[in-house]
Order: sequence, then C-alpha cells, then structure tokens
Amino acid sequence: MLHPVRRFGPTLRRIRSRLGQDWPMPGDAEQARPPTQGAAPGDARHSDDTTGETMRRTEHVHDALEERTAIHPAQDTRLPGPSSPEPAPDVEVVEPPIPGRVRRPADGVRLVAAVLLLLLGLAVADLAAGTRGAVEQDLTDVTSGLPRLLLTLLGWLSGIGVLLLPIGVGADLLVRRRPMQLIQALGAAVVAGVLVIVLSLLVQSGKGGFVTGVLTRPSPTGHTGPLDIVIVSMVALLTVADISGRKWISPIATGVVVATLVTTLLSGAMTLAALTCSLLVGWIVGLASRLVFGVSSTRPPGTEVAAVLVSGGIPLARLELIDGNDAGDRRYLGVTSGGPLDVHVIDRDTFGLASGRRLLRVLRLRSGFTRPPALTLQSEIEHRALMGLALHDAGIRAPRPVAVSEVGPFSAVIAYVLPQGTPVAERTDGLDQAQLQAIWHLAATLQRRRIVHRQLGPSTVLLDDAGGVALARLGSGDVAADDISLRIDLAQLLTTVALAVGPERTVDSAVAALGEDAVLRAVPVLQPVALSSDTRTALRAAKSVIGELRERLVALRPQAEPVEPVELRRISIKGVVTLVMGGVAGYLLLTQLAQVDIGKVVTTADWRWAVLLVLFAAATFAGASLALAGAVQIHLRFVRTYMTQLAVAFSGLVAPAAVGNIALNTRYLQTSGLSPTVAGASVGVAQVAQFCSYFVLLVISGVLAGTGPAVSFSPSPILVAAILAVVILALGLLAVPRIRAILTDQVLPQVRAAVPQVLAVLQHPKKLTQLLSGALMLDMSFVAALVCATRAFGGEAPVAAIAVVYFAGAIVGSAVPTPGGLGGIEAAMSFGLISIGVDSGTAVSSVLLYRLATYWLPIPFGWFSLSRLQKVGAI
Repeated sequence: MLHPVRRFGPTLRRIRSRLGQDWPMPGDAEQARPPTQGAAPGDARHSDDTTGETMRRTEHVHDALEERTAIHPAQDTRLPGPSSPEPAPDVEVVEPPIPGRVRRPADGVRLVAAVLLLLLGLAVADLAAGTRGAVEQDLTDVTSGLPRLLLTLLGWLSGIGVLLLPIGVGADLLVRRRPMQLIQALGAAVVAGVLVIVLSLLVQSGKGGFVTGVLTRPSPTGHTGPLDIVIVSMVALLTVADISGRKWISPIATGVVVATLVTTLLSGAMTLAALTCSLLVGWIVGLASRLVFGVSSTRPPGTEVAAVLVSGGIPLARLELIDGNDAGDRRYLGVTSGGPLDVHVIDRDTFGLASGRRLLRVLRLRSGFTRPPALTLQSEIEHRALMGLALHDAGIRAPRPVAVSEVGPFSAVIAYVLPQGTPVAERTDGLDQAQLQAIWHLAATLQRRRIVHRQLGPSTVLLDDAGGVALARLGSGDVAADDISLRIDLAQLLTTVALAVGPERTVDSAVAALGEDAVLRAVPVLQPVALSSDTRTALRAAKSVIGELRERLVALRPQAEPVEPVELRRISIKGVVTLVMGGVAGYLLLTQLAQVDIGKVVTTADWRWAVLLVLFAAATFAGASLALAGAVQIHLRFVRTYMTQLAVAFSGLVAPAAVGNIALNTRYLQTSGLSPTVAGASVGVAQVAQFCSYFVLLVISGVLAGTGPAVSFSPSPILVAAILAVVILALGLLAVPRIRAILTDQVLPQVRAAVPQVLAVLQHPKKLTQLLSGALMLDMSFVAALVCATRAFGGEAPVAAIAVVYFAGAIVGSAVPTPGGLGGIEAAMSFGLISIGVDSGTAVSSVLLYRLATYWLPIPFGWFSLSRLQKVGAI
C-alpha cells in the first residue's frame, strides 16, 4: 500500500543541505576524475569482495553521504512548507497548466488489490464454512472477555462517532476549500448504502445465491444482513475524503471503525465474513469513485519547484517541463550558469505508477532481478540520492544529485548533473577496442564494488569522444548487492555490447578484460527475461544475438557439464494455469470426497480384486523397466532398473510425473555408462514407444467401447469426429509461422538426436521386442489396475470403456503440471466412470483405491529405492 508522506524527516534535511552548495558542473575536475583501476571480478585479487568488506564500503558510502550533506550552522534547516518558498522572479518557468483534478495510479493498484482480496475472502469463506464459524466464535469469546468498562467505551465511541465523524470530515473538507470532494464523498456513501440495500433485498427474497450461505446465517427473522450499511458507507466516505495523514481525523476515524466492528460482532447482527466484506466493499466503492471522478491535484507547479531549488543554492535561470510522466516522475530541464540540470519531481499523484510496475515485476520474478518498490516518497528519494553518491564514489560517471528537497507536503525534487555522451544504441560506426576496454572496466568496477544497476541497456551506456564510458541514468539498483543481481548486470552488459559489435567480438573482449571465470558466471542468467525493456526491444530485430552469445560462452569450456539456466520467473503463465486448474480439480475432488468414507473404501473392497490391483500396480514398474532396457544397446540390471522406476514414483511428489521420469532415467543411464547425449536420446526413444503404445491402445479401446456387444468393429461416430478434429487442428497449427518455428528450432533437433538411437534399436529385434512389449505392458497394467479397482466395489462397466476412462485420466494428468497429476486425474477418472454408468459413490471409491495402489503405495518403496541407488552410485 502506498501512503503519502507529510515530512521527510532529518535524513532528507541532511541530503538536501549542501548538495546545492558549491556544486561542480560537468567539466570540473571532480566530475572528470578517471575511474579507479581494479582487477576483474574473476581475478584472484578479489579477495576483498567479502561480506565484511562490502559492508565497510557501504558504510563508507553512507559516511560520504553524511559528509557531503553536512548542514552549515548559519543555514536554515527548516524544510519549506507548502507555501514557504518565495517566488523566484528571475527564473523562467515553461510548463502547461497543472490540471485541478487527477487520477492517481496508486488508487488503481489499491482497487485491484481490494477486489482480489474480496474474491479470495469469499472463496475461502465458501470452502471453509466450518472453520469460518469456529474462528468467528473464538473472536466473539475473546472480545466478549474484555473488561466491561472498555466494552462500554467502545459502544459509546461507535454510537457517537458514527454520527459525528461525517460532520467532522465534511467540516475539514470545507475548511480546506474542497466542497466538490465533500459532494463526491457523500455521493460515494450513498452509492455504497444503496448497494447494501439491494443486496439485502435479494437475500431476503431468496435470490442471494451463494452470498446467502457465505455472508449470512439464519436468524429468528430470516437471515442476518450480508453487509453492514454503516461500515460500508463510512469507509466509502472516508476513502473519498482522503483522510490519510490528517493529524486528528485519521486516528479518530480508525478508532470509530474498529469500535463499530467490535460492537457489531458482539451483538451477533453480522457474521465475521460479512464485516470483513463490508470493509472491502466500502473501500472498493471509494476507490472506484476516486478513479471515476479524480481527486484534487497536489502537484506543485514549476514555480514552486524553481523557488525550492533557488533557495537551496542552485543558480537556476530557466526551468522547462520536458516529460510529464517519465516513469512516474515529472522531468524538467534546468538551465544554470554552469550548465544544464536534470530535475525530477516525485509527487503522490504519479508516484504509484512506477512502484506498481515494479511490484508486478517483483511478484512475477524471483529476487535479484528487480528491486522492490519504495512504499514512501522518503525511501524513494533517499535511495536515489544514495545510488548517485555511491556511483560517484566508485569513480563512475552517472547522474549525480546536487539538490534534494521537499516541495510542499506531498512532493519532492531531486536535481542531477548529467554526464555527456552518445548512447550505444545510436553508435552506427561500432565500438573500437578502447571503448570496449572502457565498458568492461565499468563492469569490473561495478562488480568489485558490488553495486548493481539493473538497467545497463543500449540506451543507458554512454560513450564520449574521448573513449570514456558513462551511465545515462541511475537505474533501480542497490549497493551491497547479492550474487544473482551482479550476474544479471553482467549478462545485461554482455548483451548490450553484443548488439553493437556481435557475439564473437563481445566474448573475446570480455574474456580478455575480465577473465574467463568471471564471464562464465553470466551464462545461467543470460535469458531475455533478465534484460531491460530497451534491450528486449533491440533483440526483436536481432533475435539470434542472445542465442549465439550463449553458444560462444558455453564453447569456452565445451568439456564442462551443461550450464542450466537460473529460473528467474517467480510467476509464469504455466504456474498460473497450474494454480487455477489445480484449484478447480481440487474443488471437484473435495466435493466427491465429501460423499465417501475413506475407511470404508479399504474395508469394504473385495480383497481378491484388491490383491490383483496391487499386482498389476507392481507390473507397471516392470513394464517401464523393460521399455527402458529395450531403448539402449547396453545391458541394464533389471533390479536396479526396477528400483529406478520406483524412485520415479517418489520424485513425483515434488515434480510433474514427466519431468521426474525423464530426469531420473537420464541420470541412471549416464551412471550406467552412456554419454549424456545418448542417455537423453534413449529416454526419448522409450517415451516415443510408450506414446505409440498409448495411442494404439486408446484407438482400440475407443473402437471397442463404441461397438456394443456385437463387436462389429464399426467405430463410434464421436471417436471418428474427434480424430478428424484433432488432425484438422494439427494441420491448421502447422500453418502458423510461430508454430513451424518452434517445430524447426526445438522439436526437430531433438528428433534428429534420437534418430540414430532409434535406428540402432530397430537393428536388434530382441531390443525392439523388449521395448514394445514393455510399453504395452505398462499401459495394459494400468488399465487392468483400474478394472480391478472398479470390480472391487461391484462395478460392472465394460473393460474397453474403463480403458478409455484411464487414457482420458492419463491425458489430464500429463496436462496438469501438478505432482503426480494430483487432483486432475482423480476428478477426470471419477467423472469418466460416472459417465459410463458407474454410480457416483462406486466411481469415487474405485478411483481412490486405484490411486492408493498405483500412486501412494509405491512412494515409500520409491524413497527407499532412491536412497539405495544414491548410496551405491547408480543415480
């Protein structure tokens, strides 16, 4: 949540003190100081880059910050208030008029968060009805145990506050000369009240739907109210009135709302879920009103900004607005007698824009890739000043802060001296050797000082006529950075240089300047997602650059183990789909489990069919072992191969089934004497054989399931239509250029790698027979296991129909990337058995028994097998 700041405190006073006093302009000796010489990150001389040394350097930067911001005794240390700066009559200010009302991005972020919280709360309250009632009872017991005097005071505070608080808020807005905001606040309260009344009428008429069961409970007169009209209207009014930061109104309003919640809960007039949703609905209505009608602007005009800079000692002559929204800042060009200034004004109206984007990146990507957003203007302005001084202290030419100050109660200004140079993106003549050396010297300095920039793209790295390197912006970096952040910075700089001079020259110059070890540290994070936006844009016109760059880096040490990319995404499309589908499958499974007694599933099953079920479950691992042994030309010990398949069952707890299968089997074949390439190809051959077996049995089962008892082998029309639809869809996808590119770049190379191994297997009939028989045995054993589970509870469905149900469940298990296909397989198979005539209770019991034997029962044996194989070095 983003909150405005009334005063920035002593830290900002120190920062803004002498940055504007005696500040050097471009061309001064201090600004032109050459970078400090140092070893490359991979050099042995980097023993000083320890944690203790890093902290000492960080303290040194803070000491420099204190030293440069020491306040002169004669200087007035009071921060200028909203109207304290005197106009600067000699400064020419060029900017369009500031609008009276604006829509703040922070309100949009809050509105999205409030809606998500409301939906999540309703879902949790719907699923956990029993828990909801227990929590509500516990809270009632706790609050009712408060001293009687305190409860009486809360009652008085709630009763009197509900009447007087709107009057006080209205008087405050009128005193601040904001009558339109008062009208909007009252309008939001009325809209919120009407919404509560409509919802209450729907509940009373029996048309409330799931809201009735989630937010209400039966009462002598029908049901309790779904929402509290007092809380909803009050929160909506306070949100539009924007009382945050008001000295007296804000704490009083908080106390009144809390008192109302407690007294309403104790009275039993509302459920806990209804009170929680009342707060969120009131907040949503208020935020929506602010976004629709806007709020009064608190942006200081350019005249106030100029006055603050002049009062801070900046000899400003002209101030011109050049960008009204530069990543959330207002950016001005300041003209002084010593040269230009880059002036950034950060205010509450636009502060949430950049912070909201950064928050989304933090949620989506793992730590190290992006810096968490600043929650206050104070922390943001302090971070920018610290980064500027840290880069300057390291001898790196970058925007250097020379003035920092508050402008009114809700804004701040920071002025920079910008370095001169041409961005690498605009250099059409390429880079010479001296410029490359300077760029890698910049990288070495950043790595040695453990300063991360995070935006070293083609538009950020500047080159001057003298062969020097500078940075056009401070970036969103940090001091005392962690290792992954430093690697990402190096990968970013490698890509930037490769776009200018090509991957070959980039790698050669980087290795010569930094060392091979240092450069190879960037390989795991050399991914498009780790790059800045301008770099990704440039890569669209040169798509092969990053791939060629990675290949040349890996070629430096071809004998080493392949370097796996570091997973930078915290949230991916696949993860979102997994979460959503897993939730849906889990919900379907839980509704089915509610009809089944787990104890009876085991005790009422026919033990003869249950024994057969366990035997067929064990046979599935034998089939997988035979298929893997038939896919290789060497001899594999059956016991170890069988134990490896059991270990795959255990690995399914922490990874999707296909992922654990491929990884463990490939590792087992490598330890058995095969090279990594041949091992991977052999596992691919086994997978292909299993797919062929699966497809053949699916077609046969579908045909038999659609023929009836006559077995005339006339296929089911639905099956024929489905096959034709799949074929047409596949042909249509091949017409899409991107799909063809994926097949050409990713699928075909793997097929070509597996072709020699397939041919080798085909030349040995014994191995081919072993491969195909093992694949068939695997799928037929699973089908037989599901048939036994169904028969154990008296189900009489045809074997062919049950086989179709198994194959459908296996498809769902492969499509849902959850461990072992949990949730998806159970829901799909239960639905499939019910659709072929098995009653609901028998279907769910059969699937649970089947999964118990084929998934859960092998897990302890898989753990033992994995431990044993690791101990003997077989994996």
